[in-house]
Amino acid sequence: MALFRLTHPPAPPGVGESCLHNQLSRHDCEACVAVCPVQAITATATTPTLNALDCLRCGRCLFVCPTDALQNIRPETRHYTASTLVAPFSTLEPCVDELLMWHQQHGIRAVEMEMEAFPGWVRAVAALNIRLRELNAPVWQILPPQQKAINAGRRHFIKASETDVQSATVNIGRRARRQALSAISEYQLLLDRAQCTVCGACTRVCGEKALSLSEGALTFSSSSCTGCNSCAVVCPVDAIRIEERVGENMTLRFPWHQKTCRCCQRAFYTFNAETDRCAICQRHQYGMREA
Repeated sequence: MALFRLTHPPAPPGVGESCLHNQLSRHDCEACVAVCPVQAITATATTPTLNALDCLRCGRCLFVCPTDALQNIRPETRHYTASTLVAPFSTLEPCVDELLMWHQQHGIRAVEMEMEAFPGWVRAVAALNIRLRELNAPVWQILPPQQKAINAGRRHFIKASETDVQSATVNIGRRARRQALSAISEYQLLLDRAQCTVCGACTRVCGEKALSLSEGALTFSSSSCTGCNSCAVVCPVDAIRIEERVGENMTLRFPWHQKTCRCCQRAFYTFNAETDRCAICQRHQYGMREA
């Protein structure tokens, strides 16, 4: 009997410090909660809680988190030959976001399987093809299994293997998907310029640097946005929000003007060239700030 354990047990899965709830206490992100097939992740007043005993380690949460906050979970290792995924297949079908990364990262364009045996996979490929059509990308096919030249049941004895079959995983998270699909945007900025005070809070909280305030304009780069919506959470006047919308990558530029408030004589910024009072003075309807 061994007196000492030479290996440490693997760390349990959990939610790390980069979770948006740890960055902004008012954040309402529940992306990982929504995709968990067994409700192993639950929303709490602070950071979402992951129950390691219930977790299937399917990895679906990995592909929707905008900040890569999930820890000690790995995506499924899958098998492929050339541009086709092949058996063995996981019992639980992959999510569309994972299949999209297989499409971009490994050039997969088909799945070789019996449709009756894996109805979940059939639904996943159908959902993927809907997304691929939105992206104007080639769709996947489901191919019937081919007869193998080697009897898999006797492979152990003859020491033979199918050299053309490879195994791999894909990169996880929305950040990786944005890099893989840099020519396509998945999120768009909606800005109410009449309401916005150009305070810059949204640009300071944006971890992806999709928003910037420089060179006389507020700039939004859709290729970098992961849809975390932190900009909307910190906006004091609810002038900004991010909408999920597939389209061509673009950079939006909203020029601002530097003015001097006629009431308090302080410098301020505005999108309206005709505005002559800062946002604070505009709230004082009876000229309380005027000298």
